[in-house]
Amino acid sequence: MGRVSSTGPRHPFLLRPHLAERVWGGTRLGEGIGEAWDLSVHPNGESIIASGPHEGSRLASVVADHPDAFGGGVDLLAKRLDCAANLSVQVHPAAGDPKTEAWVVLEAGDGAGVYLGFDGDHDVDEVRRAALDGSLADMLAFVPLSAGDAVFVPAGTVHAIGGGLVLFELQQSSDTTYRLFDWGRTERELHLDDGLACADLTSPPPLPEPRPVTSGVSRLVECGFFAIDRLDGSEPLGIDPHDRWAAMLVTSGSARVGELELTVGDTMCVPSSAGAVVVEPDSGFAALGYGPGGSR
Repeated sequence: MGRVSSTGPRHPFLLRPHLAERVWGGTRLGEGIGEAWDLSVHPNGESIIASGPHEGSRLASVVADHPDAFGGGVDLLAKRLDCAANLSVQVHPAAGDPKTEAWVVLEAGDGAGVYLGFDGDHDVDEVRRAALDGSLADMLAFVPLSAGDAVFVPAGTVHAIGGGLVLFELQQSSDTTYRLFDWGRTERELHLDDGLACADLTSPPPLPEPRPVTSGVSRLVECGFFAIDRLDGSEPLGIDPHDRWAAMLVTSGSARVGELELTVGDTMCVPSSAGAVVVEPDSGFAALGYGPGGSR
């Protein structure tokens, strides 16, 4: 248990991720570690505050005790994924425990990409047969990816992340996944009935196109649940949580925000109570800024 403060956070703070082993995990996040839950209040993997008066406390506890400091709460989950092998072909529901997500490619091996939606329209019985006979991947659209690409994955989209990718993922705070096919791995169960009941069996949306916002800031993904920006350059940059909260993952170089020193892999959360902050970048700095809603 960390230090306890009777007041909510009033300044930006660093987070320590929850690390999770996965059968497809690589070595960049730790041997066999597939996921680093960098910003999470989800009970399956809570991140820990790593600086300031609340250092050592679970982010979920601080948010629950001081919701006003975060504009009412935190309903997103941010991860890094190290995918040494293909993830399962899966789908997330749009209702109940909904999960719309987006990815930004941090590293990509030769030929790496994702399976995203179908190559045409298919019916449920056809997809079920393909999942059982091992041919489901042949029905999916494969999208080659390079570092810097962004992918938007609305709930209901059938997808599989291919091996050779390291990704940043931002999603609704959910851990519900329905596996439809697992590439011959037999140790994990499939969820064909639940998955097919919520799956969109049509073609996926196109990859989002980045658009300039201000100098050094480009909007990569925007939807009603969240937005992701790319931050780079040598000039100071502002991050404004408005009436909610905002966060930043450093992807290269280093930067300073007040008394905080940030380097590659660090995640900083800016609660609404902190107001706007200034990021002072060092040479080679780049980061992903993100937060709730699409109007940041």
